[in-house]
Amino acid sequence: MASTAFNTLEKDWDPVSRFTAATDVDVLLSNTSSAFAFFSITADDTAPGIDPRSAHPLQPMTGRAMQLRAGERLWLAGMNANAVLEV
Repeated sequence: MASTAFNTLEKDWDPVSRFTAATDVDVLLSNTSSAFAFFSITADDTAPGIDPRSAHPLQPMTGRAMQLRAGERLWLAGMNANAVLEV
């Protein structure tokens, strides 16, 4: 598995903290920090229309397996949080 580190996530959605699935892919998203991280999935490059703190939470030091479809974008946010995405 290849991994991408997202260090020091922002409190708002930022394109720097976004992953685009080139094909249908299984991923493991891990929160490697002691702060909450949040994620949302969109179909294009438009930032999610919800506040990050209303999105899917990822508790500190936990992970979540999921599948992304080709073209979907996984957006990450979280004040002082870090995450790793394994593809």
